Amino acid sequence: MGCLLTRVVISWLIAVTAIFTLRGDLLAASSSITAGAFASLPVSVRGAGMGGVYTAITTKSGSAYHNPAWMGFADTRSAGISYVDISSLGLVRNIYIDYVQPDRGYGASGLYWNWRGTEVEGPGGIGELGYAENTFCYALGKRIGQYVAVGVALKGYIISTDIEDTGGMGGGLDLALYAQPDPFTTVGLVVRNALSRISWDTGLSDNLPVEIEIGASYLVLDELLAASELRFERGDYASFALGGEYAILPEVFFIRGGLTRRFDRTSPSFGLGFNHQNFRVDYAAEIDAGHAGLGTSHRVGMNLDF
Repeated sequence: MGCLLTRVVISWLIAVTAIFTLRGDLLAASSSITAGAFASLPVSVRGAGMGGVYTAITTKSGSAYHNPAWMGFADTRSAGISYVDISSLGLVRNIYIDYVQPDRGYGASGLYWNWRGTEVEGPGGIGELGYAENTFCYALGKRIGQYVAVGVALKGYIISTDIEDTGGMGGGLDLALYAQPDPFTTVGLVVRNALSRISWDTGLSDNLPVEIEIGASYLVLDELLAASELRFERGDYASFALGGEYAILPEVFFIRGGLTRRFDRTSPSFGLGFNHQNFRVDYAAEIDAGHAGLGTSHRVGMNLDF
């Protein structure tokens, strides 16, 4: 039964991916926004430490962002926070805070706030210019039967800058699926920005790029988890990630590692995790192996179940 359900879920994922890949090609023709504004940078420290796999392995903190369908499997309330100084340059920082409420009959709920901002030297070296992206989200996950859950995330965007007429605001919608057909396997699908609209202070408006993320994980041994993920943007291949997690002390101390292949560059990462009762601390380091002049991104996160 489990093997049959696995094949059914994978077939469904392939079909939905094909549909949204075609839709992504059509939207790409009308969208001028690059991966800059509200780019889908990760917030899950655990997933970052595993090479950039998120869709099928992100639980609790980060689930509302990376796969809201997982919340249908949540059995406790949880709150989490993560922080990163991207490339350790002191220029771009990201703060993420979320809360997950398990299903009480109408579906599990999640709220998150994601802030990404920078301050750069002003013209002629005088003063500083600030830029900030704020995303506010309400997410819903609902379990359908024993093995499958679906999810949706409603997002609101606000861009604020110190430069006149360069801000904007808008909204977006993510769709998600998560399945656990047996005790060893998970699969996930997220269609990010399935619907979106950003209105700029200049009077122009546009869509954010449609992104499709497909992931799977498998518990190779009781202590060893392997996972992989494919990402498509605007209907085209964007990246592939492969990672693993090993429990040195089961349910207490974990080490992680993995690789992300994006275009012609492969970037390694590693991470650590520590659990104590209902409290978890995670760390991840994403290494610039492409010699692009960027430093290592160090991520830290905490999560509390209650």
